[in-house]
Amino acid sequence: MDIQNSSEQEHWFITYHFVWGPMRSKPCLVGEIARRLQALVEERAGVLAFQPLALVILPDRVYLAAAAPPTLAPHRIVCQVKAVSSRILRDEFPELTRIPTLWTRAYFVVAGDDVTAEEVFRRYEALQRPRRPRGRPPKRQSAHEEDGSPSA
Repeated sequence: MDIQNSSEQEHWFITYHFVWGPMRSKPCLVGEIARRLQALVEERAGVLAFQPLALVILPDRVYLAAAAPPTLAPHRIVCQVKAVSSRILRDEFPELTRIPTLWTRAYFVVAGDDVTAEEVFRRYEALQRPRRPRGRPPKRQSAHEEDGSPSA
């Protein structure tokens, strides 16, 4: 089949699976904020011409499966969704302005049809750095205090 001279209009789509989260892993994507985020993602899909196949909003992360034409870069999809949603959500919900920015700069993307949301979440978690505990670190003891000898 000669693709260049094909008489029928064929549409090619790539399925991307994205995961990203709010700054400091703050569990703030609940209730009305989650519903508004879902509406914003669907609205942005119409503007960028991709099809949202699945959207899972957890309190501390977002999963989006999207079918997009090969001319639309995955980086453009996720950056547009994050930028528009951050601005609008922070304007509408002042409690989100307590963190420096709504979204982290990082995101995880996998392309493929046979990828599940659970697998993408698992791979995203494996890439996350362990978080430092809040507060000051405990004071270190000197070598003299550890072995019980008096200090000079």
